[in-house]
Amino acid sequence: MKIRRTHNLEFKGFTREAIKNTLPSESGLYFVYRGTRNKGNDGKYTCSLKELLYIGQAEDVNDRVNGTHEHYNDWCSYLKTGEMLYYSMCPVDSCFLDEIEAACIYHAQPTVNIKGKDSYNHEPLRIKSSGNVDFISTDFTVG
Repeated sequence: MKIRRTHNLEFKGFTREAIKNTLPSESGLYFVYRGTRNKGNDGKYTCSLKELLYIGQAEDVNDRVNGTHEHYNDWCSYLKTGEMLYYSMCPVDSCFLDEIEAACIYHAQPTVNIKGKDSYNHEPLRIKSSGNVDFISTDFTVG
């Protein structure tokens, strides 16, 4: 397999459901997780992610996640007592959204995504990630 491109994804941390309106208004991928919020002895909160539920793309991540998302109820149906939704995003140029989203879905196999889990129909590529991302490798190749 000849890799023609490598995409570097920089994830910008985790955002809990209650403050998802703070997600950036830019083109990129968004990852939806279920997890818990934990208060440490120092009084600071951390999140413990349990499962990657969904990977999506948008020209404006904030608008897409804060709008009426057709899978929102599906995401919520996986929450257990004491859990909430968490979001992570990485900027991606809009011309690469389809292939990078497809690569991430095919590689990570998120629970709620249906399309794209069985095949990857784009040019071979390599994805390298940095920042806060869970349940997906930080360096993988598809194609």
